Amino acid sequence: MPLPDQTRLQETLTTAIEDFGVPGATLLLWDGAGFAEASAGVCNIETKVPVTPDTLFQIGSITKLYTAALCLQLVEEGKLKLDAPVRETLPDFALGDEDTAARVTLRHLLSHTSGLDGDFFKDAGRGEDRIAKYVGLLKDVRQIHPLGHMFSYCNAGFVVAGRMVEAASSMGWDKAIRTRLAKPLGTPSFSTLPEQAMRYQTAIGHLGVPGSLIVTPIAYLAQSNAPAGSMPMARARDVLAFARMMMNKGRAPDGTQILLPESIAAMHGFTAACPKGMNIDAIGLASFMWDWDGDGTYETFGHDGSTIGQAAWLRYHPESGAAFVLLTNGGNGKGMADKLMAEYFPALGHIAPPPMPQADPSLDYAADPLLGRYGKASGTIDISQKDGKLVAHHAPSAEFAALQGVYDVELSPAAPGLFVGVPPGYTRPVTYHFLEEDRFGRARYLHHGVRAHPRIDE
Repeated sequence: MPLPDQTRLQETLTTAIEDFGVPGATLLLWDGAGFAEASAGVCNIETKVPVTPDTLFQIGSITKLYTAALCLQLVEEGKLKLDAPVRETLPDFALGDEDTAARVTLRHLLSHTSGLDGDFFKDAGRGEDRIAKYVGLLKDVRQIHPLGHMFSYCNAGFVVAGRMVEAASSMGWDKAIRTRLAKPLGTPSFSTLPEQAMRYQTAIGHLGVPGSLIVTPIAYLAQSNAPAGSMPMARARDVLAFARMMMNKGRAPDGTQILLPESIAAMHGFTAACPKGMNIDAIGLASFMWDWDGDGTYETFGHDGSTIGQAAWLRYHPESGAAFVLLTNGGNGKGMADKLMAEYFPALGHIAPPPMPQADPSLDYAADPLLGRYGKASGTIDISQKDGKLVAHHAPSAEFAALQGVYDVELSPAAPGLFVGVPPGYTRPVTYHFLEEDRFGRARYLHHGVRAHPRIDE
């Protein structure tokens, strides 16, 4: 099926940002041979500057794919090893748990299986040594699960990986990503610092729920967390160039070999499963992986990104060559991404994302083992019972107050150990997995927001 008509695509996106309360967005569709692109809305609700295809958005954790690619380049060159202890590259590396610090590898970091509490967002400054300083602050950060025990999203691990890139390449992470990826990919507008981004039109994030949005008072997360996605900004076409390289055996659109096919296979290779029913099926090396057709293999790849008031989505399907990129700056972007992906991906890749798990009120469950407080650096989730329903009370830590407010979500059972609920102001259900048992028969972990939250009400 051909790409959608440009006028129709523009109308669809314009309607979507209105329906989901998104200030501005760019949507790009690639069918393996060409693309269709549309932009709508504004970069900033106060200035009302229109979004164009050349507008830069913060891509958030899509950056993790770039950091992983840098690591794999250095593995190809023999300067890094996936399965060697991090301390072979960073001799002074320290964590709150000495055994983990001594044994954790680059593979653990890139697959989110280190167990490190990854939402440690301390600002280590803006100097050239900011990433090294941040890694030095991890010496007191605790584990939320044993090394290699499960998948739990870990931003801090990718900052450590970024520091390993610096040590192995003898250049700063910003320079490495510009010279090793952005330039050979032909994406000079890809920016890792504000002074680079200011050469272009940029979008600002918006906080709050649709109908009551404000411009975020904090434009960027800490620069020291850049390898995990705190800073980079890009056009949708820039992100597409990376996806095309990943689908083309590591070659850039102009034929430049960015990664060897073996490195692409490593990024797309299974390392850890996610709880069944989560919005990700499995993890490779940085890559999110999905089995959309249910045949037992992972055929769709990509990543999501979220910063202060901005969110981004990338999906690509190597078999068909199809790709989907959506960049937004606030509102219910998740709901909009679900709608647009379901509408356009089947025509592009002849494959469709499955629906989210649905509530099944007929399911019986024992509430007592689930009740209690779960938490990590980002905050706490208290599970209580009210009028026969489970309720999740979310409260951010002080460091996360700018990213997330206090709110409650009513939970409904969807499968044994799995509950779903819709956060205030959104339309997309989110999942709550209660995993394992402690010595009292209670759930040991609450896996939510792609993160494991250990029980802390011992």
